[in-house]
Amino acid sequence: MALAADEEAAFDRDRYGPTPPVRRAQLAEATFGNRDLEQEVLRLFLTQSQTLVCRLGDVEAAPERADLVHTLKGSARAIGADRLAGVCETVEAELRAGEAPAMLTLVSLVEEAQDYIRRVLLA
Repeated sequence: MALAADEEAAFDRDRYGPTPPVRRAQLAEATFGNRDLEQEVLRLFLTQSQTLVCRLGDVEAAPERADLVHTLKGSARAIGADRLAGVCETVEAELRAGEAPAMLTLVSLVEEAQDYIRRVLLA
């Protein structure tokens, strides 16, 4: 049985804090309110984010890693995953500056967004 909107919002707050990993209102606006398109975009993000995180683990060169994070940042922004996009921006800058990036934080936020998206797709 699907949760009512207010119950879903309360569940999201309990699980993810005051801001869910994906701002669904932004995603709905970007997909013109088309639920099927929204779901397709979320599925694409799941696939792409998994691929990019795996590639980040395989690549050692900082410029190439920065490019991968840059791609992830754009995808995160497109679905309203603002926290993830912000961390991507920081990690990208760190990689381009030759600093040690906060990769664990980035991976953790990717996993959180993926978990949230899977929940949305199953609802």
